[in-house]
Amino acid sequence: MLTLDTVEDPEDRDFGRTTLTVAMPGHAPLAVHGVFTNIEGVRVAVGRWGDGRPFVLFQSFTGGAHCCSDVQLVLPERRRLRAIHVGTWDGGFLELPTDVDGDGAPDFVVRDNRFLYAFASYAGSHAPPQIWNIVGGRSVDVSAGPRYRPLFVAAMNEERADCMEGGAEANSPCAAYVAAAARVGQFDRAWREMLPAYERAPQFGLPTGCRIEARFGACPQEHRIEYPDFPAALRPFLLATGYLPAR
Repeated sequence: MLTLDTVEDPEDRDFGRTTLTVAMPGHAPLAVHGVFTNIEGVRVAVGRWGDGRPFVLFQSFTGGAHCCSDVQLVLPERRRLRAIHVGTWDGGFLELPTDVDGDGAPDFVVRDNRFLYAFASYAGSHAPPQIWNIVGGRSVDVSAGPRYRPLFVAAMNEERADCMEGGAEANSPCAAYVAAAARVGQFDRAWREMLPAYERAPQFGLPTGCRIEARFGACPQEHRIEYPDFPAALRPFLLATGYLPAR
């Protein structure tokens, strides 16, 4: 049985925080809290895990122009219900996870939000896929697994077409193309093809680097690295996000 209860924000009745209470036979009920959101900004779905266990997917929308669906999973484990925070991602609500690679475990497939705003405006941003699994009771990024090669081959082919067109904000599809290619062992080829196509004078700018390990992502001005062009900025970005191995 699923029960939703929303506590309204006293300052704005259109907003509140929704609590989902999940009850399954043989298990103590479990309450899961969503984020503060528009009262209509929640979604609850029920599915079956790869081993046949029922699960509940509870999503709440954070609000804002481009963000975000907060995704939580309730799964029975060892005679109790367990709540697992799967992640928070830009965009609308996720569909129920499916077993993309045939290993029996449902896969949460999203786009890698680290690419948003990195090389283009939000509207012009492209991003490769990112795959998350529930491993040991927590959400784990498993995108580098070779079993997901078909997803990245498809993304590589799609992003390549947009990269090769060049023009305004071409750097974002070029970054997504090279990143997806790196996942399938095609980095060198994609890098060569990207070089004549990237935007030489990007209106949006480029991500910066840091000469020290920055706490909370804030790099002191004196340690900030300003890259001269897109290729110079792209390689450290792919290193930092795990698409290229650390040297």
